[in-house]
Amino acid sequence: MPSQDFRRSDRIADLIKIEISQVLSTEVKDPRIQGITVLNVILTPDMRKADIFISQTNSFNEIDREELIKGLEKAKGFIRKKLSQNLNLRRTPEIFFEIEDFF
Repeated sequence: MPSQDFRRSDRIADLIKIEISQVLSTEVKDPRIQGITVLNVILTPDMRKADIFISQTNSFNEIDREELIKGLEKAKGFIRKKLSQNLNLRRTPEIFFEIEDFF
């Protein structure tokens, strides 16, 4: 019987977090989303939807929240394509970005 501590969706969420962090830092060239940090990824148990929590408080550039959202929405397709190429999954989850504010 498999361990109940870590479900497959939790392990895949960790892989998605690492991969999105790499794609955002090295491959996405949009200046609106440079320097953001991926805090967490929550994947539904059926692995069809991934909520990606990001923070811009660590960022060195001062980008308006609305501009950041526009930049992420524009890059969403590219990021999902890179996830599909780099992670060998049957179905690549649909991604949704949520900005975490600590203030």
